[in-house]
Amino acid sequence: MPTRTTSATGYLVLLTVAVCFIVITLDRVGMGPALRSLTTALYAWAVLLSAFALLLGVFNVLLMHLRRIYLGETDWGGSTVLVVALLAVLVAGLLDPQGATGPVVEWIFDAVLAPGQAMLFALLAFFTAAAAYRYLRVNQPGGVWMVAGALLMFVAQMPVSAAWLPVPLFEAMAWLLTHPLLATVRGVLLGSGLALLIAGLRFLIGRTDR
Repeated sequence: MPTRTTSATGYLVLLTVAVCFIVITLDRVGMGPALRSLTTALYAWAVLLSAFALLLGVFNVLLMHLRRIYLGETDWGGSTVLVVALLAVLVAGLLDPQGATGPVVEWIFDAVLAPGQAMLFALLAFFTAAAAYRYLRVNQPGGVWMVAGALLMFVAQMPVSAAWLPVPLFEAMAWLLTHPLLATVRGVLLGSGLALLIAGLRFLIGRTDR
C-alpha cells in the first residue's frame, strides 16, 4: 500500500509531541529543575484537553443515539434510556449550585453507578474462572506450570493464607508476587506504552503501510 504524504500540520504535531516528551522526561529524571513550572503548565493543558475531548465524546454519543431514536433503528429503546439518564444527570448537576457534589448527583452515584460498578467487577470473577477453565488445561503444553502458578498466586493473595501457611512459604510467595511478577507486569506495561508511542509516531509521519 502506498504511504500517505505527511502534511505540514502533521510535522507540527510531531514536533510538538517530541518537544513535550523531551521536556517532561528531563523534568522527571531531575535534569531540568527549571522546567518544573513548564511541565506543570503542560499537565494542566493536558487535563483541559482531556476534559474537552471527553465533552466532545459525550456530545457525539448523544447525537448518535438521538439519531437512532429518530430513525427508529434497532435497539432504539436502549438509546432512549441512555439519553434520558445522561440528560437527567446533566441537568441535576447544572441546576444544583454544588455541581457534582450536590445531593442529587451524589445519590445517583451512590445508589446507581457504584452498585453497577461493583456488579461488573463481581462478574469479572466468573469471566476469569471461565477463561481459566478454558485455557489453563493440564493437558496443554505447559498447562501444569500455568495452573500451579495461578493457584499459587491465588492462595498467596488470600488474607487467611498468612494464618495457616508456614511463614517461610508465605513470605516466598509474597516475594514472588511483589518482585518477579510485578516486574513482569511493569515490563509489559512499558512495552505496551512504547509500542503505542511508536504507532502514534508512525501515524503522524504517515508510515501506516507496514
